[in-house]
Amino acid sequence: MVDDVLIAVAVGILIVRQFQWRSAEPRRMLLMPILLIVIGLVCLGFELGGGLQPADWLLVGELVLVAGTGTAMGYVTRFRQADGLQYRLTGAGIGLWAVFLAIRIGSFALAGVLGAHLLDATGLILVSFGVNRLAASLVVRHRTVHCGDKSPAYDQGNGGTRR
Repeated sequence: MVDDVLIAVAVGILIVRQFQWRSAEPRRMLLMPILLIVIGLVCLGFELGGGLQPADWLLVGELVLVAGTGTAMGYVTRFRQADGLQYRLTGAGIGLWAVFLAIRIGSFALAGVLGAHLLDATGLILVSFGVNRLAASLVVRHRTVHCGDKSPAYDQGNGGTRR
């Protein structure tokens, strides 16, 4: 129970952080998502004591859906030039985080009905969050490649901030 509360607080802090301007340094963008996935997989290794149940296939569906929300978050991210290139999630990101949480809660509820035991595992929560952040980071990294040009992603109407 304590680890779930700690994870919820940490995830809350990381979500709030997504709405603050951060450096678009490519290496830094990938560090946190990869670290979350690795820690989550290690936790899952310990939580797999009973092995996989047939209904645990739901976790694949959840990971696909949260990767989709992460990809969308990458596309609604804004950029600006201030001490180098910086980025942050826009207001649409709040709705996408709500979708992420709905996916997480929905898969947890469905898992209870179908008898899947991994969907409530701490490791899967970390992997799910990490996959979401990794998808967003990969899209943001791809978009930063075109930062200096006047590509369609560049919005001159908002002080040089990219969409």
